[in-house]
Amino acid sequence: MSETQCEATEVEPERVGHLDPSASTGFHRRSAIRRWSSEPILGLLLQRTLVMEVAHAKIGAGVTHHSLFQSRPFTRAWSTADVGLRLVWGDPAVARAAANQVYRFHDHVNGQLPDPNPAWPHGSAYTAHDASLLLWVWATLVDAIQVAQARWMGAVDDAEADALYRDLCTFAGFFGIPTDIIPADRADFARYFEKVIDGDELMPTPTSSAMVREVLWFRSWNVPAAAVRPARVMAIGTMDPRIRERFGLELSARDQRLFDRLDRLLVRWYRYRPAGLIQRLPPLYVAVRRRI
Repeated sequence: MSETQCEATEVEPERVGHLDPSASTGFHRRSAIRRWSSEPILGLLLQRTLVMEVAHAKIGAGVTHHSLFQSRPFTRAWSTADVGLRLVWGDPAVARAAANQVYRFHDHVNGQLPDPNPAWPHGSAYTAHDASLLLWVWATLVDAIQVAQARWMGAVDDAEADALYRDLCTFAGFFGIPTDIIPADRADFARYFEKVIDGDELMPTPTSSAMVREVLWFRSWNVPAAAVRPARVMAIGTMDPRIRERFGLELSARDQRLFDRLDRLLVRWYRYRPAGLIQRLPPLYVAVRRRI
């Protein structure tokens, strides 16, 4: 096995994730995952990532029944960003504390599917500790990074792409996903991702369909619709056509024009971002947070 690989086998849905107290992310200041995860363009794909997650019937049910997204959206968004920054940019102790925080919340995320799906009958059990669900959530993040790289960040050579994928595998293992179910390399990841996209787990149910639309057409008295629209347009515009078709996600002519404009601007200008300054912000946040 080459150094760019992680061991992999078929996912066993009944397995659960377990945090290893001795595990360390091992990320250093110049690690690939820290360079790429600090890119602000990923924030524009956040809604896309969330849609890909909740399109999964079990995750859609879990978010509907247990998440603060609908009742306290800002609290949920801030908590997610805070945990993500500590997981990637914190030292081992900080990252471990963030992972434990997530697992404590996941302890309470259990239930039964309210709707049947070709993959599971009505009433099938779900838990946020299910390793296959953790793997899919991780995979949506990997995919978002790959989409942003390919579309707007410019060419990345194989060595850099492999280094990033190794770090992402390390992150997945640190977060408790069994290492033997993590796709071995980028080619194996592509096969896994294609299998899920083309499979029954992402076939719509009334619950997952409603959650997808809630994420994309989010409504709140203190969130202007104009603020939600660009991310929604970018989410749908970069979505796999099969997901768009299944969930009835189409851009209006007006939204398509907005997508085309934003896409052209990012292709032309994103390469000139002040990358060095941007990469100083996450560690600064983590350092300040520890002192508050």
